[in-house]
Amino acid sequence: MTTADKVVPIEDLVKSAIKDAMLKRTELETSASTPSPFVEVEVSSTEKTISVDVRPKEGQMMLSRLFDGLFSVPKNMDFPVSIFNDEDFHESMHEFIPPVDPTYVLDRTHVINVLKGWEAKEKILIYGPTGAGKSSLIHQLCAHTGRPFVRVNSTGDMDSSMIFGNQVARDGATHWVDGVVTECVKHGGVFAWDEWDVTPPEIGMGLQWLLEDKGKLFLKEMPGTSKDKYVIPHENFLIVALGNTKGQGDETGAHAGTNVQNTATLDRFTTVLCVDYLPEATEVKMLLQQFSALGKEACEKLIKFASLIRQGYTTNQLALTLSPRSLLAICRKITTGYTLANACQLVYFNKLSTTHERVAKELYRKIYGTFS
Repeated sequence: MTTADKVVPIEDLVKSAIKDAMLKRTELETSASTPSPFVEVEVSSTEKTISVDVRPKEGQMMLSRLFDGLFSVPKNMDFPVSIFNDEDFHESMHEFIPPVDPTYVLDRTHVINVLKGWEAKEKILIYGPTGAGKSSLIHQLCAHTGRPFVRVNSTGDMDSSMIFGNQVARDGATHWVDGVVTECVKHGGVFAWDEWDVTPPEIGMGLQWLLEDKGKLFLKEMPGTSKDKYVIPHENFLIVALGNTKGQGDETGAHAGTNVQNTATLDRFTTVLCVDYLPEATEVKMLLQQFSALGKEACEKLIKFASLIRQGYTTNQLALTLSPRSLLAICRKITTGYTLANACQLVYFNKLSTTHERVAKELYRKIYGTFS
């Protein structure tokens, strides 16, 4: 009998089959437990998918890990986020790096859109109603990523020296002193251009070049040669414009002083977000995190009242909305001994005209039954 004709015992065949099956199972489990460094992104216009490398580099952390415990991140939405330490910035920027506020509720969609924009060095515009948390969103994303948060509140009569810098007399001579934005451009950080739609057009135009990809800052008032006047932005410098409007004027009549911005300026923002008030359940969670003694039921009722006020505001029945900032102020007064009615009177009702106050108090009675 040749080797080819040799009969293999059935027991050996069974053992061999079991061994092969176990090897295949181990290979599958290993493959499943090892995350792929790529994600498939569907491109609907071409009905194709492309592979995007999402392996974090040095100084980066995956979004899902950074915000673990705050919200979940689907696999196809996960990506590396740059994380910084104090030493990554000039010492003059260290005091601008904010602490994390554990009571602030982050919206996952806004977090993803802003951080993706930052990773791509995009210029971001965020607009929405007053008190919705626009600046707080950027403040807390800076806190979580270790970036300096440099906030400038624009006014209609602001001077360019505040932004760019000016000449000052010292020790019998004149010296150039950088403005807050110039410092931020030179040393890195996030320039939060707050109330950007109130900025005088001539100052806004002074930032035009800086808003371009690989743009620079030109300090026209600074003495010296043309070369001296150019400032190349630090690699970690970013701009986020924040306001109540999209820069095309106020459509509601509620935001006095806002200007129609140059369309060339608007065109330079490649990520534009509308930050609205949080969903009711999330807003309840926000109040409870800071004022747990009030209880869930009381917080839910207060949010329902705020929702009615906001509906009245959007339908022009009321001239003033009830923002999360005001809700926090009401809760704070309650914890110091005020009744709910008195707290609402001091924080909100006293700001209204007589007619609108009557409307708002009727909405209050609709939730609470009486005003006392």
